[in-house]
Amino acid sequence: MARRQADPTARRAHEAARRATAAQRIGPRPTGTPRPRRRKPLFDLEPPGAFSTDWDSPVGTDTGVMARVTARFGAGSTEAATMRVLPHFRGVYGPNLPLGAIGQLELLPARTDLLSRLSPGVDVSSDDARDSVHSLHARGMILVADDGSVWTTVPPGTPHSAPDGGWTFVEQVRAPAERIAATS
Repeated sequence: MARRQADPTARRAHEAARRATAAQRIGPRPTGTPRPRRRKPLFDLEPPGAFSTDWDSPVGTDTGVMARVTARFGAGSTEAATMRVLPHFRGVYGPNLPLGAIGQLELLPARTDLLSRLSPGVDVSSDDARDSVHSLHARGMILVADDGSVWTTVPPGTPHSAPDGGWTFVEQVRAPAERIAATS
């Protein structure tokens, strides 16, 4: 038995009538809540500069990583002291940690006027200042230049980024006198 193909115009009209009848019966379609845009981790933004070349991705839980470092180097070692701080940064940066940039940014709150420029007239504790600097860096809002200075930036792929879709560098903050080496 051959089946007749319906006229496409008639099919569209029938579908529109079916939707209108369903809308009357069950009410209008609820408006969806827009999904928040997922921000890219700093690692995926591929920041430029020597301070963004040394990345570490500790594998395992924070306690497991700490136990391995303590067993290998000892509880009082520099490596163990460093590893005690890194779990905090995993929460800020995600699984990939920019070690050179983190070290340089640790010097900023006490030795530069970065926070007074970013939040004039607001008293900020040293812990809040440290967290703010790392949070801004993890979002690509500030980057560490090769000379150790910090630039306020606009990450690629955002509305105010460079016309070519790259990084926009806005303002430079001088480097602390005792900067750390970008690469080991």
